[in-house]
Amino acid sequence: MELTTRPGAQREMREALDRLVDATRQENGVVRFEVGLDPDDDTRVLGYEIWASQDALDEHKAKAHTQEFRARVRELVVDPATPMRTGRWRPMREELPAAYVPGTPGFAPPAAPPPGFTSERRLVNDVRMHYVIGGSGTPIVLLHGFPNTWYAWRDVMPRLAERHTVIAVDLRGLGDSDPGTQPNDVTTGAGDLHGLVAELGLGPVMLAGQDWGGSTAFAFAAAYPDEVRRLAVLEAMPAGPWTETGSGSGSAWFVGFHQVPDLPERMVTGRERAYLDWFFRAFSANPGVPTPAAVDEYVRCYTRPGAMASAFARYRGRDREIEHNTRHLSRLLDLPVMAVGGEQVFGAAVAENLRHGASDVRQEVLADCGHYVSEERPAELASLLLSFFDGV
Repeated sequence: MELTTRPGAQREMREALDRLVDATRQENGVVRFEVGLDPDDDTRVLGYEIWASQDALDEHKAKAHTQEFRARVRELVVDPATPMRTGRWRPMREELPAAYVPGTPGFAPPAAPPPGFTSERRLVNDVRMHYVIGGSGTPIVLLHGFPNTWYAWRDVMPRLAERHTVIAVDLRGLGDSDPGTQPNDVTTGAGDLHGLVAELGLGPVMLAGQDWGGSTAFAFAAAYPDEVRRLAVLEAMPAGPWTETGSGSGSAWFVGFHQVPDLPERMVTGRERAYLDWFFRAFSANPGVPTPAAVDEYVRCYTRPGAMASAFARYRGRDREIEHNTRHLSRLLDLPVMAVGGEQVFGAAVAENLRHGASDVRQEVLADCGHYVSEERPAELASLLLSFFDGV
């Protein structure tokens, strides 16, 4: 947006802009809304808007404060017949992950599975899903979050495998799983898990998910409740009709940044290690966690062409997640759910959020623990999961 104020009307224009900005930032669906004066010419006003959807933008255009501003601008600009010059920004291209095969020249080799586990790939829907499997007994499926892969579970898996078959999955487009052609979000991930469970003949499973893996696990349980015996959600806030949306939702800064189309990919490319390091330092309560070797593995995976785009797609698909869970949860999820929070990040909020969507929620908060529960408290978490999954 660009407009030119007539000389002498600068103060009135600033007041009109202040009212517009204050009102707009309270709207649902606004990702970014910035308006300001050219520092060298206070008659030249520049601005840009980023909205979560076309519907949200259309609602904004119809708001009283928007209409009021447009009418007022005509009184204050040099040319009332053409008060504003506007253009629509679009990404030049959609950033999609490239096909990738572990061991491709130029890439570091994948981390080895724990002893007794094997790394496997299976065609599910339109992708080859990567997973690590071992042990025997009733199956437990583990889902990772951002910025991790299956490897986040490496220290938990051997303990669980003493009593269960354990399958740690790389989400679509992350780790060593292909991106496919469908959206790399929670809703699609729930369908992927449904396909993988059927393909491997696992039957009803025990299911645990961390961060976006927790949201994916919850969406899977909502859509396919007969395929889940028990559900554990770690440091995740699954979304549904209870979820507050819009600029006033109190989300961390990076949530809105990751939702902006195309821009985060361009900003982060070539800086993946520094970007991921920030998250590990900011959200781990224990220095040195994840370990340097784990960080190397995560950097290997997230520097794959387009892998960051797959991660950001989870944030951009939040509305689809809300719609999916709203559609499938005509009543509360009726199966045992364990909510695990790290004391220094989500804590008890994990359980508080899940009680909106599930009737039987057991709360666990791990002291002196941050976001990366499976790496910060692997032994304690393994004990909690075994106790919960075995019905103790």
